[in-house]
Amino acid sequence: MPASCTSFWRWLGVLFVAVSQWAGIACAATSEPASRLVLQPATAVHEAWPYVTIFAEKQKPLTLADAQAAAVEFERPQTSYATLGVRPQPMWLRVPFRVEGSGLQQWVMNIDYPPLNRIDAYVTQGERTLQEAALGSLRSFATRPLLARSHAMPLELPPGDYDLMLRVETRGAMILPVEFMQPSAFHRASLAEQMLRGVQVGLFLCMLMYSLAQWIGTREWLFLKYALLVSGSFMFALLLSGVGAQWVWRDTFWFERHMAGIGSLVAVAGTFLFLGDVLRRQYSTASGVPADRFPLVMHSGAALCGVLLVIYCLDLFNTGLLTAFIVLLGPLPLLLSLPRFVSKVAKGDAIGRYLLLAFAFYVTTVVVTTTTIRGKLPANVWTLHSLTFGEMCHILAFTLVLISRARELRLSSEYARTEHEVMRSMAYADPLTSLPNRRSLTDAMTLALMGATPQHLLAVYLIDLDEFKQVNDRHGHEIGDQLLVEVANRLRAGARHGDIVARLGGDEFVVLADGLRDPDQAKDIGNHLLTLFDAPFKLTGADMQVGLTIGYAIAPAAGRDTATVLRLADGAMYQGKKGGKGRLQQA
Repeated sequence: MPASCTSFWRWLGVLFVAVSQWAGIACAATSEPASRLVLQPATAVHEAWPYVTIFAEKQKPLTLADAQAAAVEFERPQTSYATLGVRPQPMWLRVPFRVEGSGLQQWVMNIDYPPLNRIDAYVTQGERTLQEAALGSLRSFATRPLLARSHAMPLELPPGDYDLMLRVETRGAMILPVEFMQPSAFHRASLAEQMLRGVQVGLFLCMLMYSLAQWIGTREWLFLKYALLVSGSFMFALLLSGVGAQWVWRDTFWFERHMAGIGSLVAVAGTFLFLGDVLRRQYSTASGVPADRFPLVMHSGAALCGVLLVIYCLDLFNTGLLTAFIVLLGPLPLLLSLPRFVSKVAKGDAIGRYLLLAFAFYVTTVVVTTTTIRGKLPANVWTLHSLTFGEMCHILAFTLVLISRARELRLSSEYARTEHEVMRSMAYADPLTSLPNRRSLTDAMTLALMGATPQHLLAVYLIDLDEFKQVNDRHGHEIGDQLLVEVANRLRAGARHGDIVARLGGDEFVVLADGLRDPDQAKDIGNHLLTLFDAPFKLTGADMQVGLTIGYAIAPAAGRDTATVLRLADGAMYQGKKGGKGRLQQA
């Protein structure tokens, strides 16, 4: 096993040990009894959990009077700090507290765990109920005493002894970080938390928009699969943070009841599809090697998530059964993919490292979140935000995978485009001189002949080198090729801007001069081409003088057919050869 993988597993083991020790410390810390919480004006925030006692409803719902009558049955929670784990039955919490100071004191009782479904909060003094509030995510947002994402209740009490009584009912984890806060401290904390959640939502939206834009631009399905993965995590984050109930689906309780399951199943399905695409192997069917079944397995997992999603949305099974499915399916795509991205790490592939990083974030998040939900870890700022930060890091690691794949796709596209350009160049250009070849010349002449008029003449010059065969026989074909390249360079440099210089083959070249006023101008251009060869050519080991004979035809008088005009120019060139070479001859 490579050193990087060994190090990864070593650190993962250390993490599990640390989590276990932390859980033991937390559980031990909750066993110490406390009497009454004292709210002092000099202290902005008081944590209530050390003073909490609990009582579970056995069969029928209890009223406040029933709960007060059962005061002797309230006991200290045996779970970790600020969490009761998953409780199917409603729970009563009692927090005795004292308000100190003078005059009316203003406080805010706050429970910063938005997914709690129903909370009935009472402040009592003896048998009198001084204040009460109906809180919870399945109650109208407009009826909340404070329009905050958390469950907050303002208190205005004179100095004295009181009891806070809470009846809590929820289908998920019963996490209860109960705090008494001065109003200014509550608003500062709420603003900071809202900013953090805004950054989280903004990050998810940016990644979602990026993946959708990439898919629209490239039609590469990997980006759409990534968008599905991000969407599921985004929906779950909206629920967990309370932003969904506050802004997105306010008072639409179907979403509040189902969004945890929908977000989880969509995210797992997206993970199946994304990893199935990223880690698929290419096999040659001609070689007889069996096709890679990994993508089929991953697509089957995604399809199963889709079926469960439809059944869940139709309320055909409850949240408990869905939770069991998610616990089984959640880690499955990463566990199935683990051998493949470990193999990639061993080969030095960056995608493998990013996937291993995503796996580490996922395992860490699952360990911390699951242990907290089960009541084995304390609910604090780190554990309550572990799912948020872990999911963000998990998604960011997948984003690095996506960027790597996008880079591979871009390089592949650039390579294919370069290959296409090379092939096109080979089809339309002479490989020796890089001049346009016969095919390219035919296309250019066809277009130019269409625009030729008596006031806009086209001259076609067919050029043949004199005694080129003797050059090859005397100096060899290598020198002959050098001479052809130099001839092409000299014709290209001496032609007018916009004129076309092409090579037909052998030692035959063609020059197209368009937009001429009259035949005299065509003759002047031909004579200029002759003078280009007055100076000798400097080749490897020798200077060489070579002449040329030019025959030309003028369109439209010579016709509008490419083959006809070239034939006339060729006939004029041979007539010039017979007349003594080194001449310009018009057809």
